[in-house]
Amino acid sequence: MTSIKISFRRAWRSIPAALLMFVALLALAPAQRVWAQEPAGDNTGDVPPSLIEILEQAPKVTAAVVGEDGFAPDEAAASAALPDRTQFGVIDYSVDGVMINATVTLPASQGVYIASGFPNNNFVNESFIQLGWDNQTGRNASRILLQFDLSPLPPQSRVNSAEFWINQTQIQPPGDGQPMDFRAQLMQQSWNAGQVTWNTANFLGGAAFPLGSIPPAVGWIAGPATDAVRLWLGGEPNRGVIVTGDETPTRGRFRQFNGVGPNSPPALAPFLSVNFTANCDTAPPVATMNALPTFSPSEFRVFWSAFDPDQPGCPASGVAWFNVQFRINGGGWVNWRNQTPTDNFGFRRDAPNGSLVEFRVQASDNAGNIGAWSPIVATRIDSEPPVASVDPLPQYTIFPAFTVTWSGTDNLSGIAFYNLQMSVNNGAWQVVLAESPATSFQVTGAQFRDQFKFRVQAVDNVGNVQPWSPTAQASTTVFDHPVSRVIPFNPAIIQSTSPVTTEITVNWEGFLAPGTSMLRYELSYRFTPFGGSPGAWTPWATFPGTTTREVFTPGSGNGVYEFFAVAINNFGQRQPFEPESGLGASIILDLDDTIQPRLYLPVMARHMVE
Repeated sequence: MTSIKISFRRAWRSIPAALLMFVALLALAPAQRVWAQEPAGDNTGDVPPSLIEILEQAPKVTAAVVGEDGFAPDEAAASAALPDRTQFGVIDYSVDGVMINATVTLPASQGVYIASGFPNNNFVNESFIQLGWDNQTGRNASRILLQFDLSPLPPQSRVNSAEFWINQTQIQPPGDGQPMDFRAQLMQQSWNAGQVTWNTANFLGGAAFPLGSIPPAVGWIAGPATDAVRLWLGGEPNRGVIVTGDETPTRGRFRQFNGVGPNSPPALAPFLSVNFTANCDTAPPVATMNALPTFSPSEFRVFWSAFDPDQPGCPASGVAWFNVQFRINGGGWVNWRNQTPTDNFGFRRDAPNGSLVEFRVQASDNAGNIGAWSPIVATRIDSEPPVASVDPLPQYTIFPAFTVTWSGTDNLSGIAFYNLQMSVNNGAWQVVLAESPATSFQVTGAQFRDQFKFRVQAVDNVGNVQPWSPTAQASTTVFDHPVSRVIPFNPAIIQSTSPVTTEITVNWEGFLAPGTSMLRYELSYRFTPFGGSPGAWTPWATFPGTTTREVFTPGSGNGVYEFFAVAINNFGQRQPFEPESGLGASIILDLDDTIQPRLYLPVMARHMVE
């Protein structure tokens, strides 16, 4: 037996490159997995055990020895006292701070062979798997399908070494002392050892690797698998492999191995022995999206965070990066930020107005543990500004104090505040109300004939700003009292030759704001003698609002007579007494004909002047 061990080990190690490729194919694994990850979408629950606790609680096994445990099929029961190779086991481990160095055994998750001689048969219940051409039982071409479970390895493990172990039981024909070459191909589809047959799987081999070779030795055989396991950790998918041996019918060569099926001895099942170094941290971070407002503008900033929990005897390795996804209106999730160390980013995607945008985040720690996706947060896009306008104002405002009102609408988030601008007498626009929720403004101290223009701007709750109207939205002119004007006299002099010399006919007119009526007129006059000083203004008479003509009898002789009318409306608003305003009129009474005209100017028709 000793000589078998030595020669077999040497024979195996003489073909490391080919066998390594075979092992690499057997050891392929998923591109991404989570070590001790909580269920997706669930960030609650107890902290999982650390790697130290996992290794301490796992079954302890002894290392296999090349060339030993070479049982004949009818002696397989004797292997019951050996370690169970169908389970994850720990050979040894050591702790250095937060780093763990361990040697473990990783089982085959499934294995079976298929035979061309029985193309619709499944052989999962047989205790062995075989390779080559079996003309003894009519199985003919026999191919092996194998897949190994490497999930117990923590992410970010540094694989120091790995070996592949399989227990060979038969070499046919008897006395065949030559190695058997084989070809391994990646399976292109997933498969089930309890269902697969020649007709369903023999053609599923994909990428092929260089030929390998199996030595003619009974018992455990081992070979290097370090590169294969490292390849798995690099992200290759694991759908297993299909292995083809020497299928030359005339040679009738085949090999049998202890398998993985329910009737195979667990102690002799294929396995990997892996020595690795990893962080003791196995608890994934718990990621959280910060809450978002109900509505957001088309561009806004999103924040997230994560908590990496400590474990008993193992401090947290800390958050390394985040993956952040979004989706619009319930569509597919879009990868937005991939393995980013930052905790916020500006969302500037072209999400239509009114659309619902949802976000979720997951985090990975420095030990490679990837957490579950966080609960979803959502916001609705409000990208259109509100619309506001000043309510119409009358053409004339009859009071010096008046109120301006406005209103606005917003399609989603609602109006937050208004800005109001005012222009007086065509002057520059001035802000008179800023960032106010009010919808009215009181103007006070307005002056007669002042013209006011207004425009309003609304801003909604997400910051969309309504553009200013280029023109006034409403305007009004202050007309807070009636106006009367004494119509100029024609001719403006009465002399002895005038048709009428004893009385002066005074005419006036009034102007009113719409909605008011003239109540009365109060007329006054002033007399200035030739060569003398003007006298005081003297009330003449009060006339109803409907009267605009009256005869004045001059009682002070020759001189200048001036007249001024004050109008009062039905609101009691009174025209200021301002004779210098130009609204009065005057006439000369010269019955002594002391004034001699030097030149008569022609009278021009009104339409010619216009």
